[in-house]
Amino acid sequence: MASRPDPGELQAFLRGLRTHHAVLCAHAFLLRRGLLLGHRTTAGILLSAATSASRSAHAHAHAHLLRLLLHHLPPPLPLFSLDNALRALAPRLPFSALLSLFAALLRSHHPAFPARFSFPTLLSKASSSSSPRLHLPSALALHAQLLRRGLLFSPPLHAANALLHFYAAATLLPCARNLFDEMPFRDVASYNTMMTAYAGAVDGIDAARHLFDGMLLRNVVSWNIMINGYVKVKRPEQALEVVRWMAEIGVRGTAVAMVGAATACARLGRLGAGKEVHCAFLRRFEERNLLFSTALVDMYGKCRNVDAARKVFDRLSFRNVVCWNAMIIGHCVYGEPGDGIRLFHDMIGQDDQHGLLPDEVTFIGVLCACTRLALLDDGKAYFEQMSTMYNIKPTFAHYWCMANLYASVGLLEEAEGLLTSMPEELKAHALGGLLGLCRFRGEWELGERIVLRLIELEPSNSVHYALLCNVYASAGRWEDVHRVKAIIKERDEKLSPGHRLVNLNEILHQFRERQPENQEIYGILDGLVSRLKLTSRVNGQIESGVK
Repeated sequence: MASRPDPGELQAFLRGLRTHHAVLCAHAFLLRRGLLLGHRTTAGILLSAATSASRSAHAHAHAHLLRLLLHHLPPPLPLFSLDNALRALAPRLPFSALLSLFAALLRSHHPAFPARFSFPTLLSKASSSSSPRLHLPSALALHAQLLRRGLLFSPPLHAANALLHFYAAATLLPCARNLFDEMPFRDVASYNTMMTAYAGAVDGIDAARHLFDGMLLRNVVSWNIMINGYVKVKRPEQALEVVRWMAEIGVRGTAVAMVGAATACARLGRLGAGKEVHCAFLRRFEERNLLFSTALVDMYGKCRNVDAARKVFDRLSFRNVVCWNAMIIGHCVYGEPGDGIRLFHDMIGQDDQHGLLPDEVTFIGVLCACTRLALLDDGKAYFEQMSTMYNIKPTFAHYWCMANLYASVGLLEEAEGLLTSMPEELKAHALGGLLGLCRFRGEWELGERIVLRLIELEPSNSVHYALLCNVYASAGRWEDVHRVKAIIKERDEKLSPGHRLVNLNEILHQFRERQPENQEIYGILDGLVSRLKLTSRVNGQIESGVK
């Protein structure tokens, strides 16, 4: 009868296993020698070895081996081995399969499993799915398990933070805020998760800033959230304010923060500040960063320093389509449009074998270049290539670029024909823009036709009637003006409260109670009132002096 191996030597041997095949052989050996049943430590080490060996195994074989061991190894297994196995399986299994495995372990290892480190794996998997809200029932069940076991707020806060992250990813902001408020203490990760949730919500950036200002301790992620959050909601001035604050207190910005700062400079057109960001990046980082380089190309282009943008672009050894787009648009919109078109052909490759596929943004730049150069035939060819060669569906921006191209060579009726061929949901915006071109060029008959088409598309929109009245007034057709005014007056009586049409010098304007321009309008009116009062007092003094 063969002697049993020394337990210490056996465990050292198992810890040294590195391959999928070695783990399988060791499992067979332990089964044959009866060294698994009742040997909790040995079984746990074998499972840990399988988890470590999985890094060099194929994904499918690794998942199969770990699930096989979890199913066949006799319970109870050590909790750390179970948690490590779940973490290793999470990237390779769908959430439903991972949840089923979790439930099986819950039944076989009750009451020891799960512990507080078992839950974050499942919650993180649910958060990272394409539709986190679909997993809400499962997340609520895990939330209940955490509460029942008293593990939700036990330190460290991995479970609570993972649950908070799920609610944020599922855009369940009230649930996330309730959990955040219930936490007896919060770490930096808790604040960062809640700030990210607010920064991604509509009108939530100010709430994120309130949390940020209340943090006693911040890390670089906290600063990144605020900088890029402000950029995302188009408040670049405040993004740069946070960047300056970060620099003043000596926090070294990451590449992500630098990208946000460069983007903010691009939005504001601040070339000097953009150069400072560029220099700061060069001082702190040795390697080139594609994301930051793309932001630099965009910033220099929008600040109309296309030569500097091209220098950054040319130094890159690798460029993706976003980087190419930034440089193409820089040339086409802000620089020499011919250079942009040549760059487009460099991008796709002359032989169409080694080039990149363009996307919607690429063609916006190319069509803008054709408009600036009045290249009607080339523009029509590029517009046609979008759908025939690259299977890109034209958007409003592409139709509008083509309409501008037709208008730039005096073909307003052709522009109208193109826009009327657009999908119905895009027509009203495009025709409204074309109407502006007609008024600018004095094409009143075409303008009338466009407004009548707009009324046909959106008969309940009172603005179109006001536009029609404006067209007639500009053309001097006063009988038609009075006729449309009568229609507008009848409709005005039916408008909802807070909406009125006001006649200013025979031009009708619609005013709404809460439109964003009201503060500016009220400021102008206050200034006029003050000037009228001053004029009245001066006239009164003059009249008194005369008397």
